[in-house]
Amino acid sequence: MLPSKPVDWVTRDPVIERVTYPAPGGSAAANLFLPGTSGRHPGVLVCLGAVPDGVDHPQVARLGAALARAGFATLLYWSPAMRDLRLDPVDIKGIAMAYRWLIDRPDIDGCRSGLLGTCVGGSFALMAATDTSIRDQVAFVVAWAPYASIRTLACDIASGATVVEGKRVPWEVDQLTRMVYIRSLTQELDPEERDRLRNADPSVDSDLSLDGRTVASLLTARNVEDARTAINGLSEQLKLRLDAMSPVNQIESIRAPLILIAHDRNDPVIPIGESQSLVALLNDRTGLRYTEFRMFKHLDPSKVNLPKRALIRELVRFCSAVYPSFRQSV
Repeated sequence: MLPSKPVDWVTRDPVIERVTYPAPGGSAAANLFLPGTSGRHPGVLVCLGAVPDGVDHPQVARLGAALARAGFATLLYWSPAMRDLRLDPVDIKGIAMAYRWLIDRPDIDGCRSGLLGTCVGGSFALMAATDTSIRDQVAFVVAWAPYASIRTLACDIASGATVVEGKRVPWEVDQLTRMVYIRSLTQELDPEERDRLRNADPSVDSDLSLDGRTVASLLTARNVEDARTAINGLSEQLKLRLDAMSPVNQIESIRAPLILIAHDRNDPVIPIGESQSLVALLNDRTGLRYTEFRMFKHLDPSKVNLPKRALIRELVRFCSAVYPSFRQSV
């Protein structure tokens, strides 16, 4: 949204390589954006989460190029599940495997490298940072608008409200959030039941399986109590799957010296109470940085017509928030 030509004038064009890296069950291909300067560079693996606009959106390439101009070798991780607008715990291992491959390159300095994720990608980046194969070689984790727990997020979606600073306040649920929520909860069901619940009103029908009925009751819950009751009625396998995708259960195992979390108070995709829950768990950690924005829309100020003074104030807050990750890489 801002002119970037001045940055282009004082930095070298990035080098873009099409690479193949290991992934659960095989391999994956992605673009690797490398700084146009010689030497070893800090690396950053970026997980943008469930992006409905697709990998070819021009902002994606601009992000990779901008990070490369700033000195980071940037690998964009694309999850087949998240591209299908659903969450899968296999991506936690997938992000760790891709990061391991990145920092093993001879032109990458693994001691100065880290993970960056946005939205659900931020939550998965936090969980991947606890993987034993990489956790001692993650210098920073940046999570923009992450969620803390699928369980609490389900209650927020059901009630249209979230807990902010100990009080439940109204929250307008974004349609993307609802879609990813429905597709994620129904993924493990029988294909016929899965399609029924995704494509129609998920009313509790007697001819559904037990798992189908409990998932349907969760999707139709309209308050916190009903959502909690429905979650408790899920099979142990489904509950374990939800907990496996909840950073709140793993975040205390992160060893990265810098954890940077940021969220907008009016975020319609992930409620700010989710980040506040994560910060409360990490409050006694050195190296934790937390920033709340007041006028971004899911960290995108272009979606809001801000007065110039307010925009400048938010951009200054943004620069202050991201600076520690740049400092850590130096």
